[in-house]
Amino acid sequence: MGSSETPAPGVTEQLSQWIHQTTLEHVPDSIQERAKHLILDGIACGLVGARVPWSEEAFNALNQFEPRGEHAIIGYEERFGPVTAALLNGTFIQACELDDYHGVAPLHTNSVVLPALFAAAQACKSQPKDPQIINGANLILAHIIGCETGPRAGLALNGGEMLSKGWHSGPVFGAPAAAAASAKLCGLSAVQIEDAIGIACTQACGLMAAQYEGMVKRMQHAFAARNGLLGTLLAKGGYQGIRKVFERPYGGYLAMFSLGSKHDPPYNPLEIVKDLGSFWHTEIIRIKLHSCVGGCHGMIECLARMQEAHRARFASQDLFKIKDVHVRLSEPIFHHDGWAPEVRPLTATGGQMCAAYIAAVQLVDRQVLLEQFASSQLDRDEVWDVVHKVRCSHSAEFDKPHMACGARITVAFDDGTSIEDFIMQPKGYNPPVSNEEIRAKYRRLTNNIINSERQQKIEAMVMDLENLRDVTDLTNLLSGAVANPLA
Repeated sequence: MGSSETPAPGVTEQLSQWIHQTTLEHVPDSIQERAKHLILDGIACGLVGARVPWSEEAFNALNQFEPRGEHAIIGYEERFGPVTAALLNGTFIQACELDDYHGVAPLHTNSVVLPALFAAAQACKSQPKDPQIINGANLILAHIIGCETGPRAGLALNGGEMLSKGWHSGPVFGAPAAAAASAKLCGLSAVQIEDAIGIACTQACGLMAAQYEGMVKRMQHAFAARNGLLGTLLAKGGYQGIRKVFERPYGGYLAMFSLGSKHDPPYNPLEIVKDLGSFWHTEIIRIKLHSCVGGCHGMIECLARMQEAHRARFASQDLFKIKDVHVRLSEPIFHHDGWAPEVRPLTATGGQMCAAYIAAVQLVDRQVLLEQFASSQLDRDEVWDVVHKVRCSHSAEFDKPHMACGARITVAFDDGTSIEDFIMQPKGYNPPVSNEEIRAKYRRLTNNIINSERQQKIEAMVMDLENLRDVTDLTNLLSGAVANPLA
């Protein structure tokens, strides 16, 4: 005789119900405030990334065949449809490796969530039947929903292991995040939210081989933004997606992306809903202080500390006396960034993804900012003389939660002496980068690319986002020309 009990909902349904039911009243004030600052950081990254050469190539290519629409493009006068707008805006936010990252479940949240939200807000306003104006409070809540969804999808797949296997983890984890956020913004039902997530997850993608050359690495998080938005727009129109997409053992999101895992079990569906509403990933999303892959920030700061403590040994004119630089990294970061360059020069993408090159730049320039990756800077003899002395290896001491971006470095000199130091966590972990520092970063990045009046209006609007009547007032302010920061 069968049981009369109704089976408990699976994790995909539980997540969808939580998304549907959550209101700003459920979210602590500090999380709401942090979300506004994360949004400001994403906007800063989009503005500074809109006109770098590889972003202009993306815009020009799409402009050849995409029809005009109503959706604002950061840094441009032209407007496109929602899907293209999400693709371009996500590409710009990720363009310069200045955008946020999650230290355990690696993804760049703003580059997948913000473009989907901006496009969804305009889509709701532009729909011919029952147009809907999205306010700033709804944007804050939907952004938080995205911040909470992406890392949980990543943790269910053992976080950084995805990088070790060669997947670009952020676009994989980002697809359900973009769907969850945009579905919440559009007011979808729990069933429709599950449809949107299912449609997004079947499009999840991202190969880490994109890091070596070319430009497409910059666009891969934007693929997730596009895919999540598309899932929402289809679900909003009644199109049904994959149900139970996370937990399906055959062909499900977790089952397929966990293939090749070293863990037993290879994935954990319960991470999808773990501590929803009580633990907030929004407050542990990290803010970048260096213009390169987040996994190398600990290495940069370790080298900077060595340079400060031993100024004579690391004087610019004496760098030729360095015999060897041994950098030990966590397993995912070693696989991701510990490769030896095979060509000279690297592309800007390759330089920002290569630990050896990043280390050399820090030793030579004593900073790792966007200007270090301008095309004119990528073939300098003084940098490449050091690059070839850097070797990377894996150290298990960094294979612990929240330690993956640390580094241990030994620098050996030609006189037989050596110096060693280590950093378990880069700046911005404990304590996190403050809200005041985020505002300062926004001003610093945008100082020379937009005029001060526009700069101040954007900041003021985001800081008072809960009182903004129409989100498209913000996106309209983001459209329009900006300067190339590398010009």
